[in-house]
Amino acid sequence: MRKAATMTVASVMAGLVLTGCGTGDGNQPNPKKSGASADSGQKKQSSSPSSKRSVIDRATGSWETIITTPSDDTLKTLTVSDGNVTAKGSKLDCTGTLKPGKTDGRETPTLTLACKSGSDGGRGKGTLHMMGEDALALDWKGPEGGWGGPVDSFRRTSN
Repeated sequence: MRKAATMTVASVMAGLVLTGCGTGDGNQPNPKKSGASADSGQKKQSSSPSSKRSVIDRATGSWETIITTPSDDTLKTLTVSDGNVTAKGSKLDCTGTLKPGKTDGRETPTLTLACKSGSDGGRGKGTLHMMGEDALALDWKGPEGGWGGPVDSFRRTSN
């Protein structure tokens, strides 16, 4: 049964490759232009801007929590500007600075919040992660000697 499924998938993939899937017209292959005339009038596509910007730069902007029913310890909004962070919740009013870092070759900026009330909601030191340009998460270590802290997840509201 597994062999039949594998052969079916392979057949479909081969069919897509042979029919020129993705040419835009369905049946007609894209004609190749040669010489300088092919490049004139066409813009070269550059690599993704996010691949050249640091995670801290990409995080710059305003963010709001994805939690629909936040608690008193929820960070509702997060604002990042030049690596400086302001985080607010119904009972939290915090600031901090993102510090660059790397883990396993990946950028992993860290953040330690200082909150006006003295309580950071059990967060401690956090690591910032981004998924694309519009999703950000802070994974917190939690209080010293604890089992870990919350994960705050945000979506972008503005750049």
